[in-house]
Amino acid sequence: MENISESLKGYRLNFELKDVPVAFVNALRRIILSEIPTVVVTNVEILENTSSLIHEMLRHRIHMLPINVLPNEANVIRETKLELRVVAPTDAPREITTKDIVCSGPRSDIILRDRDLDTDLVFMTLKAGEVIHFRANIEVQNQNVSQVCVSTFKNHIDKALADERKVDYVAKGGSEKVFDNFESQRLYSTDENGRPNWFDFTIESIGVMKCKEILRIACEILKDKVLEYVKGDILRHENKWFSVESVTEGHTLGYLAQTLIYNGGLVEFVSYNIPHPLLPKMVLRFQTTKSVEPEAVITRFKEQAVALCETILKSL
Repeated sequence: MENISESLKGYRLNFELKDVPVAFVNALRRIILSEIPTVVVTNVEILENTSSLIHEMLRHRIHMLPINVLPNEANVIRETKLELRVVAPTDAPREITTKDIVCSGPRSDIILRDRDLDTDLVFMTLKAGEVIHFRANIEVQNQNVSQVCVSTFKNHIDKALADERKVDYVAKGGSEKVFDNFESQRLYSTDENGRPNWFDFTIESIGVMKCKEILRIACEILKDKVLEYVKGDILRHENKWFSVESVTEGHTLGYLAQTLIYNGGLVEFVSYNIPHPLLPKMVLRFQTTKSVEPEAVITRFKEQAVALCETILKSL
């Protein structure tokens, strides 16, 4: 990691990753977007609802409430109960905010406030005479949840190359503004194979965790994925073909394994495949050279992937 820059009190993070494959950066991006442990609303019980929102839409809105609890606060998670019971006046509508939701348990500040305005969040507006009453709990989820509104990266522009090409571009009558905004985007840093190897990464958190902690957890998750995956059996086929199957991993790990194994130089061919998008199965296939055992291929992949994760963890 290089050129680390924090803003928004640590809830926005910019940094650069250099001399790493795009598959590794993309794996981190995907994990940050959907696999960071997050405390969410669960067990929603709608006791009364005469609002214009049908039960399914109301339940979805309740589930989307941002919770101000860390995944390791087990006592708070276990004992917290949420309840909202509001009757709008018969002669006027009523705006409901998260301040109206009663949080019982060890803490009362369970629901996050607007970080920019430091105000309670608007939940919904009841029309005159409408009633809403629900109860809910909170729990930790590890899949399909997110702490962030931004997790993205772009190829880092090779400044020396861009400056050199800019002179020629302008000399031929081109516009500096057009070059800076469009043409320069093609002049990104690459390795000896012409693949991008330098990336500008941005994370912005809208959850309870700050960005450095989110990145740390993402690296730990990716490392654990790799260590668990390499425990799988290596299936042997004819003509030095081998495969490793997984029912828990998908594109996040498959693309990384394919890239690192290919770059390792111990195979003649490598690919991964997800046979059906609705079935939890990912198959990695490779063919080794005559003198290389498949265990050596998998071991090198593990060592390289873990080393990439450890490099970032040491920088945090």
